[in-house]
Amino acid sequence: MNDWIGLVFIVLLVVGVVIASAKLGAPPRRLSEEEFEQRARDGSAGRAGLFALQQLLHPKAAKAVAVQQDLKHGYYNKKKIPGEGDDDELSLATPSAVDERMTEASNINAEDAEERDA
Repeated sequence: MNDWIGLVFIVLLVVGVVIASAKLGAPPRRLSEEEFEQRARDGSAGRAGLFALQQLLHPKAAKAVAVQQDLKHGYYNKKKIPGEGDDDELSLATPSAVDERMTEASNINAEDAEERDA
């Protein structure tokens, strides 16, 4: 009797592996636009929870993400540095404003050089 139980188990295992491998080789079915939007809405809460958990487990990684976002927006060491894409500051381009920005940029460069030397 035990031989039959073992044989049935092995046959079912082989049949399951064959069916699973056939399923893996099949192309995925196309999603409609509504199904895609529904899956995107349902999955966003789970991803947000995992992101919060990752921030708790790796606080330095979370700080690195915040620093990268600040750099992308033009902030360095909590100071706004004017860049090429700042159109609103071009209208304020008086000689004194340009001098202030140049002084501020040189101060930041000096601080950066001191940090590298340390």
